Amino acid sequence: MKIRKTNAGLGALLALALTVLTACGSGDSEKAAVVNGSWEDVVAAGNSEGQVNLYTVAPSIQSDRVVAAFNQMYPNIKVNVTRGAGELPARVETEISAGTDGADVLIYSDPHFFNDIADNLLEINGPNVEGWKDANWQVKGKVIIPTTFPVTMLVWNTNIFPDGFKNWNDLLAPAVKGKLALKSDVTTSYAAMIDFMERELGPDYLKSLGQQDPKYYPSSIPMNQAIASGEVGVTDLSTPSIVKDLQNQGAPVASANPDPGQASAWAAGAIATSKRPNAARVFTDFLMSREGQTAINADGFGAAGRDGIEGSLDLAGWELFDSTVYAPEKIQEAKAKFDEYFGAA
Repeated sequence: MKIRKTNAGLGALLALALTVLTACGSGDSEKAAVVNGSWEDVVAAGNSEGQVNLYTVAPSIQSDRVVAAFNQMYPNIKVNVTRGAGELPARVETEISAGTDGADVLIYSDPHFFNDIADNLLEINGPNVEGWKDANWQVKGKVIIPTTFPVTMLVWNTNIFPDGFKNWNDLLAPAVKGKLALKSDVTTSYAAMIDFMERELGPDYLKSLGQQDPKYYPSSIPMNQAIASGEVGVTDLSTPSIVKDLQNQGAPVASANPDPGQASAWAAGAIATSKRPNAARVFTDFLMSREGQTAINADGFGAAGRDGIEGSLDLAGWELFDSTVYAPEKIQEAKAKFDEYFGAA
């Protein structure tokens, strides 16, 4: 999958409070040795270690699928999941610096963070390296992109808009006025989306969107919940996991991915200071496998890092968030644009 990169912010799209689902062990654990033998030897060592601590931004609707699929293949390695958001990098860096027990594998929403800690990551050299797409390496041999997913999505309440939406111009229909939900907090990722829409759809489009009398929400989760409840009718910002979680709860919501579109990615790597390095290597290799890619990307959750994953998305040509250029002054510029197009919400 070839994705055009744009100078756009990434950050954590889901503002999730840290939730420790299973304890990650004490700082007194003895570090196991990295096995240099065959892959069968690595798996045997991982089985002996018996568990792997996963820090992840993935919501439970996705992480539960991954854990279940992993345990079908590796029933002797328990997965301890710590789910969080923007606080995870600092936590991992502290654990690396102090040498304390904590994350064995990190899945995080800013791939560029992994470039900064690449020297503290284990090599990825399992059997599923074969067939992995070159474009899905963040750091060759150390950091993978296990999923890429849309964030510019049209999501609507099917009771309010039974005919649905197909493209960006549908949001300018007279029937949408007063029923449109937009995000108000200009975070790094939303600054990127404003720049994307201005560039791809034009300033006149954004001005027209602002004239639709939108209702504003601080983030995508409450905004999509408002769609589900019928408080508003449609929005332009979401992720497949948010939509599918609402649908699983019986909410009357549907979605479409308009073209052009903007996408986000998660990266994953195994921490070199891990107390369970072989289990970490086994888990990271699993993420690259057909089974792992199906668990995280099938059913429309995202675009895969290897070919032939049934039910994964095709996001070829979509622009990918790039957090590296969004300095504070760039975000301030985006806030000024937001005020210009939508007023001080």
